[in-house]
Amino acid sequence: MIYDYADRAIKDMNRRNLRSFDKLKLLKFDELNVLRMVNRTYEESVRIAKKRYLSIYLDAYLAAIEEVGRKKIEPDDSIMDDWLLDMLEDYDIVTHYRFNEETERKKARTAEALVATKVDAREVERALRLWTLQVSTYADRSVNDGRMQAFQDSGVKKVRWCTEEDDRVCADCDELDGKVFDIDKVPPRQHYGCRCYLIPV
Repeated sequence: MIYDYADRAIKDMNRRNLRSFDKLKLLKFDELNVLRMVNRTYEESVRIAKKRYLSIYLDAYLAAIEEVGRKKIEPDDSIMDDWLLDMLEDYDIVTHYRFNEETERKKARTAEALVATKVDAREVERALRLWTLQVSTYADRSVNDGRMQAFQDSGVKKVRWCTEEDDRVCADCDELDGKVFDIDKVPPRQHYGCRCYLIPV
């Protein structure tokens, strides 16, 4: 339920990205055309992702404010814009890269692969898989950042780590389940796809 809105946004982004990347499979080989279309595909995908990340963050923020029982507070647009810029530029301890730099790397790798293989559909599918993983991971981060900011804005001092308590919980997350942390000493996410969440204490 915490990640429901993010899941819907991820599904929509994946659908759009599939359509965009599928167009790359139809390219007639021409190096300049390939480079231009790859650039356009990633730029459009990033534009959509940024809009979605902001809406995910806001939704998570407002839900967490309500969870704490505070009067509805909307974060300032400039604060949200700053958060988005920071998130996309900062090194992420889970992914081990910066979103913007990794996007440029993936874009260059995709263009290089398509030029070298004269537009091979398998290379397009591989690029889409890797891009989907990146986009989804940062959507989950948007949820977590929005909730954490709401807790801080509401004066929450401590939070409890909660797992989904299903059969997919890893040993590292299971060890953290139920532990209480000062809000400024919460450990980082343990891995890709971590769906653990924090609740106020």
